[in-house]
Amino acid sequence: MRACFVTANFPPEACGGTEQVVAALLRELVDRGAEVTVVSGSDRAREDRDVLRERHAGISVARLLREPGEYDVHGFIRPRLLELLRAELLAFRPDVVHVHAFSAIGLGIGALCRELDVPMVCTFHDLWITCARFFRLPVGGVSCPDGAERAACVTCVGEALGAGGPTVAQGLAERDRLVRTELAMAAVCTAPSRTAADYVRVCAPYDGEVEIIPHGLLRAVASVDKVAAPDPSRPLRVGTFGGLVPEKGLLELVEAVRGLPCELHLAGPFYDDGFAAEVREVARRQGTPLYERGRYGGEEPHPARGLDLAVFPSKCQETYGLVVDEALAHGVPVVCSDAGALRERSASLGVLVTPIERLGLVLRDLLGSEGSLAALRGQIPAKLPTIGDSADRHLELYRSIV
Repeated sequence: MRACFVTANFPPEACGGTEQVVAALLRELVDRGAEVTVVSGSDRAREDRDVLRERHAGISVARLLREPGEYDVHGFIRPRLLELLRAELLAFRPDVVHVHAFSAIGLGIGALCRELDVPMVCTFHDLWITCARFFRLPVGGVSCPDGAERAACVTCVGEALGAGGPTVAQGLAERDRLVRTELAMAAVCTAPSRTAADYVRVCAPYDGEVEIIPHGLLRAVASVDKVAAPDPSRPLRVGTFGGLVPEKGLLELVEAVRGLPCELHLAGPFYDDGFAAEVREVARRQGTPLYERGRYGGEEPHPARGLDLAVFPSKCQETYGLVVDEALAHGVPVVCSDAGALRERSASLGVLVTPIERLGLVLRDLLGSEGSLAALRGQIPAKLPTIGDSADRHLELYRSIV
């Protein structure tokens, strides 16, 4: 089986959630005998070449470099990039093209695959299909629409672009038309959660089948790396890990632990110095001991190993939530918000789901009641879904359409 992954970016240039999942799925498919290559976008601008060729963990990666006019604000079909993709597909001759993100290379991939008689699989990792601003976090005082209505989107996108009116409305209508055309050409569509699938079904809208295949745990956790029960001689260690940005509810977390008998541990990068200073100042004023680890990598001990409770109060409309799996796999119970797919975690053992407005009360009850944290920890299942399970199912789907 020969598969070509098409994605917006890929390690080591970018290592966000989608990039980590794509790289892990690729490794699992290769372990199962598949031959896989990657065609990726890049955040680097095109200068003296069209394609930057790399090898990552033994895998061939072709990064298609964009020119200034090849971004969503300029349109969603990028003929030059499609021709570069055509050349890569003709050279590799895949049995299947698996599109993990359209945003960098643009739409029109389905038509190209049909022309080359190669079936296309689409996985909805993020919300780009249903949101021109990616994250369904509206600005301009509007709320995200439930379906395909775009009046609120005109205001939101217009606010971000500094434009508005008929021009933005026409652009969104054309975007929707192209997205629906693209999805109609997919042989298989998958999503990591019911939430991600439902967004596409309702908001695109798309009436085809979307199979739900959880990403699962990306790396196995050895039993020696699992966290022991909290030591009663020290304060409880409550914390979060990942990108430290306002949208992840970081300030709300700091304020929620005010007055609680715990330390607050943060792992991951701050992307804004002003926001980092604000977080530190709030913690200082309320007397919360704050510990920062900074960036962490795959070769270092996972930050979950230093926690008694992991908290993920995201305000984003998440499509999965890898960090929840990572915490549970290390034996750490989780409290998370009910944003997007995190709401589905209410069915997961070892996880408490709460509206972010109630986070402080939930933490106070959990940490202040003898035995509550231990009971939540004791619910964590011994076995969790893995990216290997995802690879098995995707390989079955590839074989069914080739």
